[in-house]
Amino acid sequence: MGTHDGGTPGTAAARQWFAEDLRVSAPVLKSDAVIQAFATVPREAFLRNGPWEIHSRLKVGATHPSATAEPHEIYHDVLVTIDAARGLNSGLPSLWAMVFDQLDIQPGQTVLQVGAGVGYFSAILAELVGPRGQVIAFEIDADLATRAAANLAGYAQVEVISGDATATATPRFDIGVVFAGVTHVPEEWLSQMSDGGRMALPFTGADGWGAMMLIRRQGQGLPIRSLTPCGFYPCAGARRATEERQLTEAFKRNGGGVPKGARYHPDIPNAGMAAWVTTDRYWISA
Repeated sequence: MGTHDGGTPGTAAARQWFAEDLRVSAPVLKSDAVIQAFATVPREAFLRNGPWEIHSRLKVGATHPSATAEPHEIYHDVLVTIDAARGLNSGLPSLWAMVFDQLDIQPGQTVLQVGAGVGYFSAILAELVGPRGQVIAFEIDADLATRAAANLAGYAQVEVISGDATATATPRFDIGVVFAGVTHVPEEWLSQMSDGGRMALPFTGADGWGAMMLIRRQGQGLPIRSLTPCGFYPCAGARRATEERQLTEAFKRNGGGVPKGARYHPDIPNAGMAAWVTTDRYWISA
């Protein structure tokens, strides 16, 4: 649905293999559209020319240069460095394939994306919502926002906004996806999520590690569940130091994720309420 060249037949075959591998490794259990989106969007078009710095799957933080500058090098389930000095990477495909599958993204929906990076996953989201949908992609880093806007020029349904998504009015949305670690859900995002809407956010503690959470809007209720452990770069504007400490303690105390049936409450609990974590602004029930 975008205008990027699909590349050589060999590259297209590598991309198709990569997408099918994500079906198993992520896993993608519900949506063939997620597989098709990853098979369609050329990852190399969003990254600068290779060779690329590839992250080891076995040793966190260790990287090595790809053997060649051929696109098939990045059609594996690996992080690829965007800016080594700042620790910025093109995210792990299997993580986002799983998250997109769990979000049940449908054609025609509006997606709020926080942290567009260079736009690769914005393009995947654009494929999922189709030409009748919309992706509002915020990127706080001006240089990355410029790169993303250029990379996504072929997608009429994508709007890249250079700015802080926590300090800017956001549109009504059906799906929210946050690509940086938060300690809470900003009120603006909660108020703009449609009834029946879903939002995936990595809740992370002081050390940057935590769990990817999926929140649903059910009337006034906000059921929340853990999808997978994760580590993320911090989300500016959606972190508080006291919550970092409280989340770190909660993850250690409770085995790394919220219990089945948990709910996110944007208020203070009454005495005696069983809580997975309690902060000055919100609590998650146990």
